[in-house]
Order: sequence, then structure tokens, then C-alpha cells
Amino acid sequence: MSHVPNSTEEIVRNYLAGRSMITTLKAFEQECSQTKDANYQVDRCIDEMTEAIEKQDVDTLCAMWESWNARVFHSLDAEGIKQAQGYEASAYRLFLVRCVQKKNIAKCNEFFRKMSSLTLNNPQWTDWFAFPYMQHAKDTEPFRKYFDKTWIEIYYVSLHNFLSTSLATVSPSIIGTVVDGIARDPLVTENTDFDEDLIDDFAVIAQCSAPVKRGHSKPSLRNLLKSLTSSKKPSSSTD
Repeated sequence: MSHVPNSTEEIVRNYLAGRSMITTLKAFEQECSQTKDANYQVDRCIDEMTEAIEKQDVDTLCAMWESWNARVFHSLDAEGIKQAQGYEASAYRLFLVRCVQKKNIAKCNEFFRKMSSLTLNNPQWTDWFAFPYMQHAKDTEPFRKYFDKTWIEIYYVSLHNFLSTSLATVSPSIIGTVVDGIARDPLVTENTDFDEDLIDDFAVIAQCSAPVKRGHSKPSLRNLLKSLTSSKKPSSSTD
């Protein structure tokens, strides 16, 4: 019996190979090799955040949280979203602390200017507008804990766990759902309409792929997925 792919990664790999998208396939393989860790690259995300804070890069830091909010945290319940907002606020405050330690008040002002929608008229941020100009902020509430190395370490461990847990709640992609269906029911494709929404999952990939060689067939995604289920049907031949 022929092998039946049972993961989204394998479906994509077979699809690209079937359409002779060699360049894209190589890029896909390289990306897959970099995303095998169980934490879904949470470690790298945390590293990038700490690097942005260390370099006082407000644009990268804000962009990261904007991406996390849009792609991950939006699927949480009300309590989870509230927790995410707390982690985000602490990240920004650690950023401000680092700017003050580096005596880079201009970066503090840049942060408040770019994040005015979050900080203005927000009681949780009222005290922080004066923070860059305080002489002994590290000994004053509510700033004290953001200078404490133990608290900072606990914050990063907690954020790591929260992000890992949150990623597990992200809704699967369209193609991921179809693949799961194939694994559970070999007849799933018989009653599935593979419309343009599914094909769109490959639109960007196709634009970046190498030209298809002459003489090679170009199987559609619809036929590819249906062919996968046909191999799971019992064979009529006898051994």
C-alpha cells in the first residue's frame, strides 16, 4: 500500500514536489527544519523581545506584540486576553527601565509618542510619564520590581509558558483542518468542496516557485488531496 501523508507539512511537501516547485520546496524544507522544536520557537520569540529591549528598539518591540495579539492572543478567552495585556504592559515597562539605565530619555519619549493609544488617559500608565525624569525610581513604587533581577527572570519564564500555552489554542488553518479530516476519514474529500479559500493557502508559495518544467503534469490541490484518500481504500487485488 502506498504511503498516505498524515500531516500538513507532508501535504505541502508533496504538493510542491508534484508541481516541480523546486525552489519553493527547498525553502519550505529549510523553514521546516527550523521549526521542529516543541515550543514552536517560543524561545526565539522571547530572545527577540529581550534583544529589542536591550537595543531600545521600540518599533520591533511594539510590532512583535501587535503580531502576537493579532495571531495568537485574539483567540483566548476574556481572562486570557487580560493576562496577555498584563504581560505586554510589563514588556513595555522593562523597555522604559532599560532606556533610563542607558540614559536614553529620547527613546522613552518616542515610546510614549508611538504608544499614546495605550498610555494616554490610562490610569495604569499615569505614574510612568514621570518615570524617565525621576532620580531614584528604582527605589520607588510602582517602578521598584522592574529593576529586580529575580522578578525579571520570573516574568520571562512566566511569559514563555503563557505564550506556549496560548499557541496551543490557535485555530488550525484551512488546509490543516482538511488534512486532519483525511487522517480520520478516507472519504472526507468525496464530500468536500475545495474552493478558492483552500487554494489561497498556496497562492503566495506559487508566486515564488520555480517555473514548471515542460512535459510535467501540474496536479491541482483538489486532485492531490483526493488522491491521498484513494490510497487508503481497500485494494481489490488479492495477495
